[in-house]
Amino acid sequence: MVEEVYVKEGDRVKEGDMLLKIDTKDLIYQLTQLEEQKISLQGQEKKTYDEMNQQLVSLKAQLQSLEGQKMEANSAPYKSQISQQQIRIDEAKRQLKLAEDEYQRMNILFESGAVSQKEKDSAEQALNQAKNNLKIQEEVLTLLKEQTEGSDIYYEGQKKALSSQIALLESQLNQGSEQSGTIQYYKGLIDSLDAQIEQLKYQIERSEIKAPFDGIVKDLKAEKGIPASPQALLVSIFQPDIYEIETFVLTEDVIGLKEGMAVELIQERKDQDVVFEGIVDKIAPSAEDRISSLGLTEQRVKVTIKLSEKEEVELRPGYALDVKFVTYKEDNRLAVPKSVLFPYEDGEALWVVRNGKAIIQPIVKGLENDQEVVILEGLEEGDTVIRNPQLEGLKEGKRISIQ
Repeated sequence: MVEEVYVKEGDRVKEGDMLLKIDTKDLIYQLTQLEEQKISLQGQEKKTYDEMNQQLVSLKAQLQSLEGQKMEANSAPYKSQISQQQIRIDEAKRQLKLAEDEYQRMNILFESGAVSQKEKDSAEQALNQAKNNLKIQEEVLTLLKEQTEGSDIYYEGQKKALSSQIALLESQLNQGSEQSGTIQYYKGLIDSLDAQIEQLKYQIERSEIKAPFDGIVKDLKAEKGIPASPQALLVSIFQPDIYEIETFVLTEDVIGLKEGMAVELIQERKDQDVVFEGIVDKIAPSAEDRISSLGLTEQRVKVTIKLSEKEEVELRPGYALDVKFVTYKEDNRLAVPKSVLFPYEDGEALWVVRNGKAIIQPIVKGLENDQEVVILEGLEEGDTVIRNPQLEGLKEGKRISIQ
């Protein structure tokens, strides 16, 4: 939502001037929530490591005392050990359930595009480690129940089981290793939160919209209290001293145009047309479909023109100009309006007045444009041309009076 608008249409602004401000209350609330989630997650991570360290110390103590227990002949497995082991199994099952739920959640988020493949893989690795841990704990319980009094196999099996648990915990606590599933699991969650936090901070920083350069305010759509979305145009700034003119030229006509060539720009005004000088700046590499004023689809190429630096003009964005390209020029040639020509025998001709009489004069055409055509042969300077070849009663030899 737009919180404040500091300019109005037509204002001149300088680079860095405040234009408007977007309300960031919702963004700040979301940011606070994410930061609190991160702190909570970091606390969970520390608690997990503390519990794993305590468990590791306990397992190592059990391993050290195992040799002393071997000295006791015909001693059955301690019931307390079985009870403790059952507790470990229950805890392993609980951890497995949590890992399964987390993996299902991450899988759903991954399919919707909310999390990355890496985060999903981290959750899957944590699930596999939980399964392995439960399997080891169950094997320990089985060994505890199956070992006979005084059996060396009992003690070796228990030693193997304890060693396996110790190795697993040391692997999970190896914070310098990228292979640690615990590290990857928490790192994936924290990295995801960090990315969301940075995105919100970026949006909050951009809530103050400032002028990117000196210019004049135009197309001001922003009003205090209206919703603001990233796709909506709120305000435009244009630089009155830097103009570009865009025109679309037919593909058959663009061949003769080159970047850097001079052009004439013509603006129609009430009193008289004003002509400016321009230079072709860019010619698009490809054509595009454009609808003509007659509703026809034409292939045209966009040509961008800049005003010559010496020109001082009063123009505004959106003004319409005529563009005149000169691709070929001939001097000292006779030219007539195209409307005076008519088909004659295998070519064209026009009416001229010689010795006071109308004469059909065949001609050879040269360069032409939309209005005029150069006559290469058939006319001489000073000849009188009849402008209307459809003049009523006009025939060859008819006397014509010139006034």
